[in-house]
Amino acid sequence: MTKFILLLIIMVGFGMVAADLDVALQSFLTSLSGKSSVRVKNNAVKGLFSLYKAELNHRPKSESEENLRLNSFNETLNAIVYHHQQGDETYNLSLNEFSDWTPDELAGLRGVQIPEESIKNTSLKKGQRLLTWNGKVAQGRATPPASFDYTERVVAGTSVPVVLPIKSQGQCGSCYAFAFITLLEFLHSLQAKSKTALSEQQIVDCSRMDNGCDGGYFTNTFNYLKSNTWQVNSETFYTYKGVASRCAFRSATGGGTRFGTLAYARVSVNNAVAMQQALIDYGPLWVSLFVGDNTASGRQTSLAFNAYRSGIFQAAGCPTSVTSTNHAVVIVGYGVDTATNIPYWKVRNSWGTSWGDSGYFRIRRGVNMCGIESGPFYIGNAG
Repeated sequence: MTKFILLLIIMVGFGMVAADLDVALQSFLTSLSGKSSVRVKNNAVKGLFSLYKAELNHRPKSESEENLRLNSFNETLNAIVYHHQQGDETYNLSLNEFSDWTPDELAGLRGVQIPEESIKNTSLKKGQRLLTWNGKVAQGRATPPASFDYTERVVAGTSVPVVLPIKSQGQCGSCYAFAFITLLEFLHSLQAKSKTALSEQQIVDCSRMDNGCDGGYFTNTFNYLKSNTWQVNSETFYTYKGVASRCAFRSATGGGTRFGTLAYARVSVNNAVAMQQALIDYGPLWVSLFVGDNTASGRQTSLAFNAYRSGIFQAAGCPTSVTSTNHAVVIVGYGVDTATNIPYWKVRNSWGTSWGDSGYFRIRRGVNMCGIESGPFYIGNAG
């Protein structure tokens, strides 16, 4: 432990920060191998916290905030140590920009609000059909390929990606809007054959059935888009602020797009195979899952998910009902992990590229882990 603390002092003293936080963390975890204690010494925590603040440019404004951030960091670090000592090789945890956030701040990121009324399984009217992403009628269930990943695909005949770069919702509970816009950007890329980021801020500001930075839900956002005659401004025209403001939408002709008549459908609960087929036929899936809360049991899930770095995420005792879910994300692919042979979903988050695996995470598939298979939605053109 003494050598580890000296390593931290040397790093800080010579300014070796940007590439060394991960190295210092791994060195520290290695130093604990075989030891029974899972509580971290205060001097080691403070040394690592100094590196952390320097790399992420976190500057507490007062001594009280410094102590608050240090306490949150300490809790995160102890969760990482505990996970490491359990020897769970399916996924890895690490430090990131959320490691010193308080439980209340983290709760603000979870923006799923399940509607009180029953959730309709589809918006299709009698006689309508939902067309696949390439404008056809689905031919029924087929055997899905062993793996699939939209992040590796481009629009035919172009270099335009069908999934745009990862974004960040900031400190606003707008995950529902980011997930919804991802589905629209997918459709727009295919139809316009251009890479255009669309506006999440428009949904935050203008979708009255949702609650801005306090959360929302897929069906409410869809109904807003319908009432707005399927128009969405571009991100450059209606930029993201991360706070709810007065609706500033202007006609899509001034910067954005107008979709044709859209419709949605919902995959039945606990049906991973149907989700795979819907993903292939219609595009990315809007899903919600439980990522922890401030209860005693939920806090452990929160610490693990917030510190996720890589691998196949799975949490013991995680609730699976749709009513327990509190965060919206987008499934963009699936496969089977070669190291563990565990089937997984590849999922896009909205917490920036510094979180997780460059903004993505993988989660166990086929067991409704944390409710991720409790009610996925997909959209398409109505025919």
